[in-house]
Amino acid sequence: MKEVKCTIIQDVLPLYMDEVVSQDTKEMVDQHLQHCEKCQKEYETMKQKLYIPAENKAPIIKKINKKWRKKKVIISFASIFVTAIILFGVYAYIFYYERVIPYSKNLIEIEMQNDNQLVSHYYGKSYSSANETLPKSFEINGVKKNVSFIAYRETFADSPSRSLINNEKNRNEQDYIWEFSESENIDAVYYVDYEIEDVSAGKDSWDSILDRAVLIWEK
Repeated sequence: MKEVKCTIIQDVLPLYMDEVVSQDTKEMVDQHLQHCEKCQKEYETMKQKLYIPAENKAPIIKKINKKWRKKKVIISFASIFVTAIILFGVYAYIFYYERVIPYSKNLIEIEMQNDNQLVSHYYGKSYSSANETLPKSFEINGVKKNVSFIAYRETFADSPSRSLINNEKNRNEQDYIWEFSESENIDAVYYVDYEIEDVSAGKDSWDSILDRAVLIWEK
């Protein structure tokens, strides 16, 4: 029988491995592989390339899935954290970011009660807080006076109880009246936008605050 060339055998090896060759071809390849070391090595090499055991693939797939699940968990926690920060910022802005309510003639009434207690009655729609200073001594028009500065502030939720709902039906008038500290020593009350922190930091001064303040009551 005429010897078959190795190139021919190697050409049909893929078909031989898939078992789609004729019986004659199969016998021809079998015979050749029995005595040809070169084709035997090629056959073994092709088997290793074409057949990867499923058990070797599984750990790789599991490892990829594990990494993806871990990544999804990290993304989920990051999203929750960012959302929480945004919600906290919105909450703080609504309930705690304050600005001074501009003064108007009908906004406040300062009055001395029968027991010599000085009080402020707020007639505006709502407010979040009221600030006052203890009496400070100034010389005004050549006269020494003890002055208290006040300011009402508002937020988006700007009732004294920090409720978002504040109307005439649920308004408690006592929430809009407060007493001055050391009222017996106060000669005049001024309304002004001021920040204690700015005075402490040297960015503002009490003389400057007095210059821009509005006199709303004096003895």
